[in-house]
Amino acid sequence: MKYKKGDRLENWSFTVTQENMNLWAEILDDPNPIHLDANSVKLLGLGEKTINQGHANIAYIINAIHYNFPESEIIKLNNKMTDSILEGDKITVSGKIDNIIEESNKLIINCQLQLNVGQEKVSVVSEADILIKV
Repeated sequence: MKYKKGDRLENWSFTVTQENMNLWAEILDDPNPIHLDANSVKLLGLGEKTINQGHANIAYIINAIHYNFPESEIIKLNNKMTDSILEGDKITVSGKIDNIIEESNKLIINCQLQLNVGQEKVSVVSEADILIKV
């Protein structure tokens, strides 16, 4: 495949369910009730719905990268969390190629990505360097 600076990545979407958050809580050994119990979220004044784990949000970014570059290796990933993702949110990861470095037998592709809820709410902003062997 031919990549060019400025190319948009294909969007990757997912709906966050309570079942997913329960599984992440188990995997991460994270019993924080804000991920598991909407009543706890309300009592803490953090809203009405359970809040997704930050680790899961980064995993969505990684899924989008591997969806767009299936035979790649992520060599750098910087993330900034800007807002929460809640149970029931439909998220979309979008991005674009910012730069390409061509070396013998490999490309290093720099991408800017963001994870949105709807069209307005940006929850994660990421920069990734992706290695592709050619």
